[in-house]
Amino acid sequence: MSLQVVVIKATNVPNAEKFGESDPYVAIEFQGIKKKTEVKKSNLNPVWNETFDLDLSGRPLTASDELQVSVMDWERVGRNRLLAQTKVPLRNLLRGGAQTESLNLSLKDSNGRPTQAQLEMKLMYKPPASAAPPASSGAAGGSDPTQESQGQVMGDSLLEGDEEEEEEEVDTGPPQIDPATGQVIPKPKRKKKRGNKMGRRKLLENLSTKPTDFQIRVKVIEARQLQGGNIQPVAKVTVANQTKQTRVKKSTNSPCWNEAFFFNFKISPAELMDELVEFKVFNSKKLRSDALIGSFKCDVGMVYLEQRHAFLQKWLLLSDPEDQMAGAKGYLKVCVCVIGPGDEAPSFKAVAGEETDDIESNLLRPAGVQLRPATFILKLYRAEDIPRMDSAFMQGVKKVFGIGEEQKELVDPYFVFSFAGKEVQSKIMYNNDHPDWNQVLKIGIQFPSMCERLKFIIRDWDRISEDDTIGTEFLFTSLISSSSGGSGIYFCFLPTFGPSFVNFYGSTREYSDLPDEYDDLNLGKGEGVAYRGRALVEIQTLLGELPEIPVEDINNDDLLRVQKFMRRRKYKLHAAFLNATMVSAIDAPVEFEISIGNYGNKLDENTAPCASTTQPTNAVFDGCHYYFLPWAGTKPCIVVESSWEDISFRLEGLNLMLKIIDTLEANIEQVKIGIKAKLPTPELAQLLISLLDQLEQDCKKPLPEPKPGKHVSNELDRLTREYRQFELENIGHSVGKLKQSATDVHEAIAEVENFLQILRNMAKEPQNSMPDVVVWMISGDKRLAYYRIPAHEVLWSANPEYIGKQCGRLQTIQLKYPGVKAEKEKISEVPAMVRVKIWLGLANEDDAWHHMQTEGEQAVFAETYENECNLPVVGWTKKGPLGRPKWSDSQGKCKLPREMFNPPPGWKWEGDWYVSPELSMLFDKDAGHKTYMEECYEMQSRLPATSWGPATRPWTDVKGDEMPPKDSVELPPGWVWEDVWQIDLSRAVDEDGWEYCVEATMGGYGPVEKRYHLCRRRRWVRTRKLVEDAKQKKHKEKKMEEAAEGWEYAPLFNLKFHHTERTMDMVRRRRWHRKMVCEKKGADCFFAMNFEDEDDKEDFNAAYAAPRMFLTFKKPYKYQLRAYVYQLMAGDTGISDPYARISFLTQSSVTERMEKSLCPTWDQTLIFEEIEIYGDPQALEENPPEVVIEIFDYDKFGSNEFLGRTKAHPMVKLDPSDARMPVLQWYPITRGPEDGGELLAAFELFLVPDKNASMESLLAGSDLPFLPPKKGDLFLVPNGIRPVMQRTAIEVLCWGVRNMQKFQLAAVTSPSVEFECGGHVMESSIIKNTKKNPNFNENVLFFDVMLPREELYMPPMNIRIRDHRQFGRKPTVGIHVLKSLEEYRCDPIRREQEEEEEGVQGVSSSEITQSELEGLMSAAVDRYKDIQSSVSQVDSAHTSYQTGGLVNGARSGEHVIEMPTEEKKKEVTIK
Repeated sequence: MSLQVVVIKATNVPNAEKFGESDPYVAIEFQGIKKKTEVKKSNLNPVWNETFDLDLSGRPLTASDELQVSVMDWERVGRNRLLAQTKVPLRNLLRGGAQTESLNLSLKDSNGRPTQAQLEMKLMYKPPASAAPPASSGAAGGSDPTQESQGQVMGDSLLEGDEEEEEEEVDTGPPQIDPATGQVIPKPKRKKKRGNKMGRRKLLENLSTKPTDFQIRVKVIEARQLQGGNIQPVAKVTVANQTKQTRVKKSTNSPCWNEAFFFNFKISPAELMDELVEFKVFNSKKLRSDALIGSFKCDVGMVYLEQRHAFLQKWLLLSDPEDQMAGAKGYLKVCVCVIGPGDEAPSFKAVAGEETDDIESNLLRPAGVQLRPATFILKLYRAEDIPRMDSAFMQGVKKVFGIGEEQKELVDPYFVFSFAGKEVQSKIMYNNDHPDWNQVLKIGIQFPSMCERLKFIIRDWDRISEDDTIGTEFLFTSLISSSSGGSGIYFCFLPTFGPSFVNFYGSTREYSDLPDEYDDLNLGKGEGVAYRGRALVEIQTLLGELPEIPVEDINNDDLLRVQKFMRRRKYKLHAAFLNATMVSAIDAPVEFEISIGNYGNKLDENTAPCASTTQPTNAVFDGCHYYFLPWAGTKPCIVVESSWEDISFRLEGLNLMLKIIDTLEANIEQVKIGIKAKLPTPELAQLLISLLDQLEQDCKKPLPEPKPGKHVSNELDRLTREYRQFELENIGHSVGKLKQSATDVHEAIAEVENFLQILRNMAKEPQNSMPDVVVWMISGDKRLAYYRIPAHEVLWSANPEYIGKQCGRLQTIQLKYPGVKAEKEKISEVPAMVRVKIWLGLANEDDAWHHMQTEGEQAVFAETYENECNLPVVGWTKKGPLGRPKWSDSQGKCKLPREMFNPPPGWKWEGDWYVSPELSMLFDKDAGHKTYMEECYEMQSRLPATSWGPATRPWTDVKGDEMPPKDSVELPPGWVWEDVWQIDLSRAVDEDGWEYCVEATMGGYGPVEKRYHLCRRRRWVRTRKLVEDAKQKKHKEKKMEEAAEGWEYAPLFNLKFHHTERTMDMVRRRRWHRKMVCEKKGADCFFAMNFEDEDDKEDFNAAYAAPRMFLTFKKPYKYQLRAYVYQLMAGDTGISDPYARISFLTQSSVTERMEKSLCPTWDQTLIFEEIEIYGDPQALEENPPEVVIEIFDYDKFGSNEFLGRTKAHPMVKLDPSDARMPVLQWYPITRGPEDGGELLAAFELFLVPDKNASMESLLAGSDLPFLPPKKGDLFLVPNGIRPVMQRTAIEVLCWGVRNMQKFQLAAVTSPSVEFECGGHVMESSIIKNTKKNPNFNENVLFFDVMLPREELYMPPMNIRIRDHRQFGRKPTVGIHVLKSLEEYRCDPIRREQEEEEEGVQGVSSSEITQSELEGLMSAAVDRYKDIQSSVSQVDSAHTSYQTGGLVNGARSGEHVIEMPTEEKKKEVTIK
């Protein structure tokens, strides 16, 4: 298979020479293959007659393939010039079999203008034998857009029976005689299908008339494209006069129900097949007369005759039963199956990859309902920022041998447009990372379609392997069209989009020859972690016709019209990092990068210079579990310059809508809290009126308009703005009516929530062409974790109503691991928590960012590293084999001597160069530890056949560096020894603690001595404890003096550096800074380097000449955090040994571990002392840092199981005498996407006063409050914060068990039930044999416990069932949690009053005193104890209890419990 091109001749070739004539030759390019004819010198009518064979590598041609033909002028000196060119489409060669085409082409110049030149060519193509016959049209993907499937018409399956195949002879003329045999050669036969039209109908006629049990299962999944505006759809299913309905979905045209219904019948099959299945979708907001949106009905026989008697994942076209010609009213997706005796029910689970199929062929439509043909027209202009996708191996070979042309972009992109299973693709642009396709792609559809998203894919063509996907983006049709608006069809418009850029996201941009572990992100599966490029597209919809040609070129008028949409303006992205905590990367220095688009990408060599990363810093231990970056008072800042289209009018409108939504959600929450708190009706009414007033005012706020000369809007911008304006006016009008007519708070809130849903539907911007801001954590050259921030959230605007929610505000970001790997492997740890301020705006408006920085001083520094190596005899020197420049950047990639730095224009030096040590050098190895185990190794050696003796280095550390003997180890200031030196026998050693090896420098120690072993060692350990005193402070000061030299040491430059020199260290470095100040506003701060050697200029990458920026603070403020952790209400985790780990900035701590508890009560206060926080305390009070609480289940033999995480903001008290008291709150715990329960806790942050501060200072407050009371070594939650307890009686009537499933393959035969509430446990009697009697002998259980008075703090009732088995085993076979006992609470006095009314003597509530009340309570307790006297195993109210066994959360049974209060019964399913 090949494509053969014959270049015959050319006429009237343009003359590009001033003297003489051109020297033309023809260049042909196809799929990266380039061919050239010979040069015809001084000839404007050349004749070549040359033939070229283009190898297609086994791939057939497609309809979108083109041949690029160029006529060039050969030049002896300089580049060859283009004389004329053209593109030859190859679709005419796809008619089947070998094809030949002669062409006489008119050529165009480089600007697309026609010339007089003509080129005569001939094309010959022979397809491969395996190539499929071409479609009648050239649609890519082999589908014929002129024959669109409108789905299956209802009733076809009943008329057309099973298809049968038969063979018929092909008429090839008169009979042929075989000369060898003399026999007639049989004619070839072909298979022909014919329908057995009566087959299925006979099946229904032969059905039994005997009544049989049937079940019809129906699952209503979702609906799409429902007609109407602001509807509240509900679906009803009717089968043989049985009707069931789904839940109501609020304010949506695409509801998702996922509800299943079961219809049971005892009827003959013949009668059942004639019954109807009817689906109706109603708008529940309207009156019954006009509530129907659309319906669909068919008989049961139609379902029964399908494969497996079921419709699976079928789409139904809804229509108006009274007007079939009105067209489609929407689409409903359902599953239906008919189950008879002996039938197996099919699975209703969705099939993976369903959206990739042609779902329009999976449509059932009523007879008589027609869909209109339509065409999606996608104008594809260009793309940019496409990453490298191919290896540079051949480029390197050509560079070595000095052959080949200029450097090429290593990517061959093409664009794929897909909708409803059909796709069409553009031409391939070879070696081009910024392709200009300028093509129109067309897809034929049936309108309206139930498909909701357009799919855009950019792929990289590969000659050998399968094409790679660069990026995938989806565009939902509901965002770019409107089926109905407000009160009619005024705002109905067909899908339209652009011209606008569409951004693509996927895996990281860095190219690797190894497989990409995040390649699924490029397919649109999961959240993309990096920007992968963008494409300029425009979409139009044409009704009434289908496309004839799927791909064609864009005309020149459209190319000129779209130029104005590509105008760029300069933006600046500022960020200031204040803290980085809970850092997981501890093996190498960590830095953070912020980028927008490809601007700021540190690892991309093609990006412009910018200070987009923080300085590399080693993480430091916080004393408990986590690590943090010790930035102290120098907070790193970054700035990234970029250029984008000015679409601020779109993003400002989106910000306004989001601000209205946030305000409304907060007000609704206030009203709901008031309802829950049972506020008086007037107060609730006041809250509601305030909410409605605020919403009415918000709806009157003007939407931003595009400014002429500054913004360029398109048709969708105009339609979107009009639609939003109309809906806001409509909501405002409805709110006014609601204020006058509302009589019930609950009904009014339900109506307001409908308004909220309408606002949410409008708060989306499909034409957001500005890429997201991406924060990356980088260690070495590896990207570890990321976080994406939509650009509109940090966008600056002069109008405070339009400014981004997080613009310039201090926010806490929890980074995420890329891809779905973290979810699959259930990685629970947080990569890092970052407190950062981010600001995005036009470059000429960045004064707003500087005005926001009221805390600290911004400073800009030049940075370089001094590198040295250690040579024998010579010592430390710069003259040795460094492997990197003597002065370089932190990575050693660039040569940066100090004298080469010149201040940029508009900047000047302030001061001289100085050593700026790496911040983690100020921390010892025991930093953050309260206790530390000191260690040293006793080393011995021997010669063969001699005894052991001290080695050359008798005492070393674990790395083999010499250290003093154990008795000479100095105790650091501020520490005391807790014990004496001991031999560590907990390792693989012999009985004396020795481990042996052949050579100490080679390692490989073992516990057994061999004759060939020449070295041995043993480990001595001793624990020391931290004691704060003045000596330790002096030690810190001395440490800072030692760090002033700034040297960092390492064995090699690519390994982790440390601040103490070791024996194996061969290299060292230190960082130098020099401060710059700005003289000219807005001047760029990138250096102009002075290079003495021309080679340095070629090797230097300008991206590394960016300066470092810092926000410097003079001194920190000290705070104390008190964490009051009271109780955990666990989710479905079962019995565990939970403990809580709390992290706050640079410190963390843990609570005590609760043994075998379902809902533990810690009642503990954790105190974090001397937390240093930089910045204004008043700003901290407005926006305090987050407290992170993580819950774990302790495991003795493995890693602790992660149970969940939650976050909280502490109450900040700048004056310790502040009388406010924090209130315990329930914080929701999440475990990934799952619910992990709730934590009852409160947090207080005190500003520690300074006794030496002036009276006007904030630090001149009173002393901190007294510490909470202690219980052992633990602090309790203090009074005033902890719940108020009261004596409470709980009575349980325990009847028996039912339907207990097997546990560990054995039946549950002897169960008992345990009830636990507030730490008190009661156990029922044991049922001896549930088969004989499933009820308990003693039914009454009574608790006398102290429980919180407030219902908010009431602990749950935990119920466990244990099965008593042989050998004393008592496994837990089921658990259940009653989260609230409020509905069972009663007033005992009120109960006595009721008895008095019934003739039983009681006491009046007006006459009772406190002492009498206590007496009555005691009498009641005594009475219940008398009832319980027969139960010997019941202990007092202070019974201690320990559980054992495993929780079987998957098994379930039924446990009958009666709460006697108010005569209510509660039936519980034990899980």
